[in-house]
Amino acid sequence: MRALALALLLGTRVAAAGPDCACGPSEAEAAAPPHDELKLTRVKFDELPGWAGDHLAEAVPSFLRSCAKLAELRDDEPVGTDGHGGIAKQWRHACAAAARLKPGDDAAARAFFEAEFVPYSTAGKAGATGKLTGYYVQEIHASRTRHGAFTIPVLGRPADLVMVDLGQFIRDGHGRRVWGRLDRDGELVPYYTRSEIRTGALAAARLELVYADDPTDVLFAQIEGSAKAKLDDGSEVWLEFAGKNGRAYKGVGGVLKELGESSPSGFTMQGIRKWFKDHAARFDEIADQDASYVFFKESKEAGAVGSQKTILTPRRSAAVDRAFFAMSTPVFVDAIAPVAGKPGVTAPWQHLLIAQDTGAGIVGAVRADIYWGDDRDAEDIGGRMGGKGKTWVLLPRGVSK
Repeated sequence: MRALALALLLGTRVAAAGPDCACGPSEAEAAAPPHDELKLTRVKFDELPGWAGDHLAEAVPSFLRSCAKLAELRDDEPVGTDGHGGIAKQWRHACAAAARLKPGDDAAARAFFEAEFVPYSTAGKAGATGKLTGYYVQEIHASRTRHGAFTIPVLGRPADLVMVDLGQFIRDGHGRRVWGRLDRDGELVPYYTRSEIRTGALAAARLELVYADDPTDVLFAQIEGSAKAKLDDGSEVWLEFAGKNGRAYKGVGGVLKELGESSPSGFTMQGIRKWFKDHAARFDEIADQDASYVFFKESKEAGAVGSQKTILTPRRSAAVDRAFFAMSTPVFVDAIAPVAGKPGVTAPWQHLLIAQDTGAGIVGAVRADIYWGDDRDAEDIGGRMGGKGKTWVLLPRGVSK
């Protein structure tokens, strides 16, 4: 119980077991802002900007992947933290109807969503406008053995890493999880920092999965929470989130700004990468100021895995604050997104996504992080996206709000 008491004292609000970040990026135990408040207002589908023009059939496969997870729940089991997504039984009809849809039929998909769900506009303490960002799968070049340029370790989860889900102990847990380790007296204490891990705190455990050739790639993989490793033997390995040290996340872009540094392209992912390339000797100095650290495991399937333990669908999966929204929830976004291959150019982006992931920086009632995929366009868009937008959620008919 003393370990739990310490966990409660540490109680920063975090979003589930997702990546360190996912945006600019995000899921770490950063000091949380004042707890937001969600206000849902029932609206009509024709009030969603761009709803009629979206290719909604593209969202159905993503929704069906979430349905596979819902199928594992008992009928009376709550969906989402505190059951704010109703109970599993209330999703059964929608999942069965989705499974009968013909692939690629946008008209049928639109009729399905409009028949099975009720749309609600979302608002928080700051109103109906929030922050919408993007994330992607970081590609790294690596080797199973340490040699030549391959010297940056990508670590698996340590055996002594402990996670406490506060939602199982306190009524107002709201998805808060605390990470740490047990000391010799059985006390839960903070886990080693990034700097301590880099300088050998876990060396004896031999946790190295692969060795990468670029520390910036590994840093972004930790921020994004997944990676695609292209090995020097020609094979490919997908890495997914396996745990984190629970230390407060501090974005390196913010660190550089605090130090008075500048970048011609700003501190987007691309700008940060360029700065590290030009100041390679200062990488550890800057990166160590972010005490958070993410551990990985090899994925059994190709593709990025979200907090719901589903393979994410490019442009149709999103990370949300699970304190407010259940995994599986369809979320319609009205955003401004960068145009791939055209620096500085943006365009309206209005599409339906499925909530299947979380992130430490993904905190608030009007907050979403869009998963763009694992190709170059995804990196280009996800690395530059970050601006104002609005969201609507679709809840199954029968889920009272």
